[in-house]
Amino acid sequence: MANRKDEARLNMIVGLFVLGLGAVGVLSIFIIGQGKGTWKEKGLVYADFRQVSGLKKGSPVQLEGIEIGVVQDREFVELEYPCNPLTEDRGRFGQERTDDCDRTMFCAPEGKCAELEAYSFNKDLHPPCEEDSQCREDEVCVTQEFRRRYRRVSWTGNTGVCDGFTTDHKRIRVTLSVFADSLQHIREDSRATVSQNGLLGDQLVQISVGRGAPIPSGGRIQTTPSLIEELDNVKERVDGVFGKVEETIGGIAELASAMGDEKTIRNVQGLLANVNEVSRQIAEGKGLVGALLNDDQYVRDFGATLRSVRDTAQNLNGFVAKAKSSMTKIDDNLQPLVDDGRKVMSDVSTVIKDLKDPNNKSLLAKVVYDPKGEMVKDLEETLDNVSKVVSTIEKGDGTLGKLLKDPKAYDDLVKILGNIERNNTIKKLVRFVVEKDEAASSAAPTAKPK
Repeated sequence: MANRKDEARLNMIVGLFVLGLGAVGVLSIFIIGQGKGTWKEKGLVYADFRQVSGLKKGSPVQLEGIEIGVVQDREFVELEYPCNPLTEDRGRFGQERTDDCDRTMFCAPEGKCAELEAYSFNKDLHPPCEEDSQCREDEVCVTQEFRRRYRRVSWTGNTGVCDGFTTDHKRIRVTLSVFADSLQHIREDSRATVSQNGLLGDQLVQISVGRGAPIPSGGRIQTTPSLIEELDNVKERVDGVFGKVEETIGGIAELASAMGDEKTIRNVQGLLANVNEVSRQIAEGKGLVGALLNDDQYVRDFGATLRSVRDTAQNLNGFVAKAKSSMTKIDDNLQPLVDDGRKVMSDVSTVIKDLKDPNNKSLLAKVVYDPKGEMVKDLEETLDNVSKVVSTIEKGDGTLGKLLKDPKAYDDLVKILGNIERNNTIKKLVRFVVEKDEAASSAAPTAKPK
């Protein structure tokens, strides 16, 4: 019986020990996960790299040295990045400037981020240019302004030449799982790069703090080249420098080869001989230059000529000043005439406008401006009537016609007027009327002077 009790007690102790050990294990897991942020809310952001240099899932993600998440996934992608060629990398930050392309890219005229093709040192493939319109559709002109605008774009060739570009970019998209409370510190101008985690060589993603708007969950962080990529760029630039040195050495070798040619040597010797001959003639005073440098009379004549030219220039300046003064006076006198002419033209315009007024019924308006032809019609009718009257008189019809054409009517009119003149009664009547009118005029009161 005692053995059974001891065995039950032992089982209970073992069970309690296992249960306590399990509770300690669960608590340890919870504490460790809490320290690594396993139970924190997270958000996802993306970064596209050219190479990740051993970056793997679970690698830490740091923001200025502080761990804020881990790498969740990696995959190969082929992407195009849209941009605005008018505002990309142009202007001040915070205003109209945009920065949609990575530092090693530029915004192509078609509105996509692009990378230049490597310089081939073949001048036939890179024709000279001054602007993009002088290059092919799939090329851009690499000018000094282009290099100043896109300083980070790698280019080992000369400026002022055309070069091809590509807008299709093969990248490794890295998905970053970041703590939600740390997303607010990742901004639009933050940059991600692959760095070493200590001396062991493990890789991590390092993110810089920006000043722009926060990147939302699901957004993309632009990247900067890693140390290995920078070394590759330096190597390309050194290769470019060596290429230019080889071109220079080749040019020097061609010049040296040309100088070793017998024909070139004879030409150079002939040129030197001609130079020596010209120098000797000048030293001896021969020719115009030699006489000018050695003959005192030529020197005096030349000085006199210069003085004459100077005097002529002074006289010409005086003439120009007088002409300017005269033109000023003419302008002052001409201005009133111009003003009067403008006034007269304004009055004429007013008169013409008044004559064109349909409400103007004056005879002059009808004569000058008669769009309906009424005045001409009336004049034609009047002339037609006058012509008819003249025709009637010429025929002897009517009173005036008979008076002018019939002698008997004329004699009768003369007799009547003579009888009236000899009739005393009519004379007295006329005299009486005249005297009555004069008496009435004298009886009227005269106006008093003021």
